[in-house]
Formats: sequence, structure tokens, C-alpha cells
Amino acid sequence: MPDPEPQHQAAPPTPADARPAGPPKISVGAFEFTSVGVRVRGKPGVEQWKGPLEFALWCQKAGPWWIGDLLNAGEGSFGEMFSQMCEGLVSPDMLNRYAAVARKVPIENRTPNQSWSAHANVARLDVGLQRRFLKAAIREGWSSEELRVKVRDFCREEGGTR
Repeated sequence: MPDPEPQHQAAPPTPADARPAGPPKISVGAFEFTSVGVRVRGKPGVEQWKGPLEFALWCQKAGPWWIGDLLNAGEGSFGEMFSQMCEGLVSPDMLNRYAAVARKVPIENRTPNQSWSAHANVARLDVGLQRRFLKAAIREGWSSEELRVKVRDFCREEGGTR
């Protein structure tokens, strides 16, 4: 996929009470992305839609990884106060889940053709078993739910979670 060149126009994150009115914006060509939608400027031709659409799909798929990795790196550098920058934007439980999965599943084990949920299902396993189960899921065509059940059953057979 060609990498679109977004121009990020948002200021660095600020506490919820100090945020400016209106959502931050990222522009990709004639397309202006905000946290609540996309506005299209002018009448771009059909060929101009491919990059922004791929960008949106890429963000949707990669977003949980980005958030988890940023939280882990930021908390490593700045402590717990770092996660407070997200206060009110996403539930604390979801932030904790993103961070935990990103911490437990190394980048080398993350496969772009599998969902974040599939990776979350193997996060409790050691890294070798993560790879084994993710490869089996691709080979066998398991859904995320089927993978979750296979991992659960494996952990039960092995005498508990890993």
C-alpha cells in the first residue's frame, strides 16, 4: 500500500479541560479527517480516493497497536501521569487492554493479516506459542473466536493459563 502523506495539523495532546473547541484534523489530499468524520473538499476523482481510504483502513487496523505501544513507551519514560493524557478519550479499561496486549505480544509476532483481537487472544501465551497459534489460525482459517477457544482449551489442558 502506498503510504499517504498526512499533514498532521493538531497540537500536542493537552488535558481534557484545556482542549480547543473542535476536533483535531489530519489532511490527506482533499480529505480532512477528524475524530468524528471525514470532510471531502472539492470533487476529487475516483483515483484520489484510494490513498485516503487505505489510510483510514490502515489506521483502524493499526490503531490499537499504536495506542498500546505509545502508552507503554510513554509510561516507561514519564510514569503513570502519561496515561492521564488520554483521560476522557477512551475508557481506562480499553487503554489498559491496548497496553497489555502490546506489552505481551512483541512486534515480531504481530501479523498485519490478522486482527488485533486475534493477537489479544494469544497474548497470555509465551512468544513461541503465540507464533504457533497465529500461524495455525492462518493455515486453518480460524476466526478470532475460534482462535480464542483453541487457546483457552490449550491452556486448560496445560493446567492453567500461561
